[in-house]
Amino acid sequence: MINKLDRQKTGLLLIDVQEKLFPYIENSCHIMQKMQAAIRGFQILRLPIFVSEQYPEGLGSTLLSLKGILGNDQKFMRKTAFSCLDDPGCKKILLDSSLEQWVIIGIEAHVCVLQTAKDLMECGKQSIILNDAIGSRSIYDFSTAIAELRDCGARITTTETVLFELLRNSKSEELKEISQLIK
Repeated sequence: MINKLDRQKTGLLLIDVQEKLFPYIENSCHIMQKMQAAIRGFQILRLPIFVSEQYPEGLGSTLLSLKGILGNDQKFMRKTAFSCLDDPGCKKILLDSSLEQWVIIGIEAHVCVLQTAKDLMECGKQSIILNDAIGSRSIYDFSTAIAELRDCGARITTTETVLFELLRNSKSEELKEISQLIK
């Protein structure tokens, strides 16, 4: 059962949004806007952000448009396994954190996102998938991944829903900045 999001327990995981694959993702412009909003929202809320890169020697690094938002202090987890938890280094970083609720964005929905979310749930963590901030090259792979994720117990929601759930109250000091992100 997915509980409401708790700022003390929630982190953002950006999976494998890299130079050589992202241009082929279905609906990439919309997905990019939502990923940027999620990242900025987590920064406004001062919540942790983790970023993985799948075999960057072959697929390139994280897109510059995201690196610019993430900033120079962002650390990148390099991996060759599809699931972040099948890579010993990534697994240690993610599971050593005190986070229980993982909001997941990135690509591809039916491979790295799906496998990572399932592995996080197997480790007792909650996977919250922003279906407007993940993608695949094929709409069929994307829609199948969403169905499988839901069947496995992941929460499927949107960027705006999560950001306002983390705010909790219209009197929150971050409301104005968060509201600007979704206009």
